[in-house]
Amino acid sequence: MAAFQFAEAVADIAEVFFFEQWLRHYYVVEMGDELVLDIPEDDMKLIYEKHQHLGSLADMLNKQQVSYESCQASVCSFLGVRFDGSKYGPNVVSSTLDSKAFKIELYVFNVWLKGHESYLDAEKLSFGDWMEMYKGWNGMDEVKEYRRKLEAGGGDPNEPASKAVH
Repeated sequence: MAAFQFAEAVADIAEVFFFEQWLRHYYVVEMGDELVLDIPEDDMKLIYEKHQHLGSLADMLNKQQVSYESCQASVCSFLGVRFDGSKYGPNVVSSTLDSKAFKIELYVFNVWLKGHESYLDAEKLSFGDWMEMYKGWNGMDEVKEYRRKLEAGGGDPNEPASKAVH
């Protein structure tokens, strides 16, 4: 796969994961003993208006019990239908999910998320606002340098650099 197409696949697939995280951040509610994603109808309309390409994922998750497994299954199903064999060739999604570039992208997004949690919790921001903030943060020299270090490290950003047991 050409480098440009691979970078596009990483960006497309990462956006889906970011969107699912945004949904969980603002729309998870307790219903009895369960956590459920509950997106109000007006918000669903806005999602389709602003991010039509992600609306069907919101539909898949809305009113559903939230667990790591259920969200992962929905996201993977969405990715398969939306990208695998249609926008990208067969197996591009799976190879992208396994790639170092994708793992770094998710890792860096989670660093941003943790670092901005109090701001993101202060008021409900749109997904577009999240992406604009993330893009701006990614443009900072310190973040660019951090990415370079992750890319040069040769390892999975989710794995500790040392295998030593303490």
